Amino acid sequence: MKVRILITVLIASLIISVLSVGVGAAKPDDPGKGNESPKVGRPEKLEQVIFLHPIAPDKGRGKPDKPPGKPPKEDPPYDNTYYEFWGGYLVGIAEYYINPNVSLVTGEDPVAAVNAAVEAWDSATTANLFKYAGITDKNWYGKDSQNTISWVKFLPRDYIAIASMWYDPNTMVVYEFDIVFNAFHKWGIDPIKEDKDKIKAFDIQNIAAHEFGHPVGLDDLYDSLYRELTMYGYSSKGETIKCSLEEGDIDGAQALYNIE
Repeated sequence: MKVRILITVLIASLIISVLSVGVGAAKPDDPGKGNESPKVGRPEKLEQVIFLHPIAPDKGRGKPDKPPGKPPKEDPPYDNTYYEFWGGYLVGIAEYYINPNVSLVTGEDPVAAVNAAVEAWDSATTANLFKYAGITDKNWYGKDSQNTISWVKFLPRDYIAIASMWYDPNTMVVYEFDIVFNAFHKWGIDPIKEDKDKIKAFDIQNIAAHEFGHPVGLDDLYDSLYRELTMYGYSSKGETIKCSLEEGDIDGAQALYNIE
């Protein structure tokens, strides 16, 4: 399912309307753009697309316990090979800055967790898509010529993160992106991914891996058939499955950046 967002996000008493410009999920005519140098200059007219990352719905809320002795249902089928494009893609190496101002329920370094998520996408291609540029005190998202990763409290709380991209509607080249994690929620770093004892917080690497898939050029997937993919659109506390890319995530990135 494609995300085509026309949504009003309430920030305290300020209402900010953001329009997601939908485009077809067509593969660029000339793939391999990630290995080229960025075009000199930046177009005056850029359009914005925004992806909101919702919390996974609680399907078990209000349901009675299963009768004792009843065998559990088998897990529904899943497909780890699927991907969709939203239309944009990167050209050259995108430098990004991190504002690590976040209170964690666990220790460790939030910058390292974000960088680990980025490395998953860079390792999937030979295009050198991203480069960490350092710490910043900027936050939120906006057209300021800087790719910023930050934590900010925003409403509604049903959303975990926002990924915003500014792109040229003529070429679909992404010139700027920002990722904002919702500071209303608890954040942490699970030191042992896929451990049975999950942290009671959103894992930074897990959510960051999903969000960076959007500037790469991949769309959200909301069918439960794709629930094991990094680009599956729902997430929950303690989840770490998105930290490692699945076949569909990798195939999508490689299709965009001309990896044989």
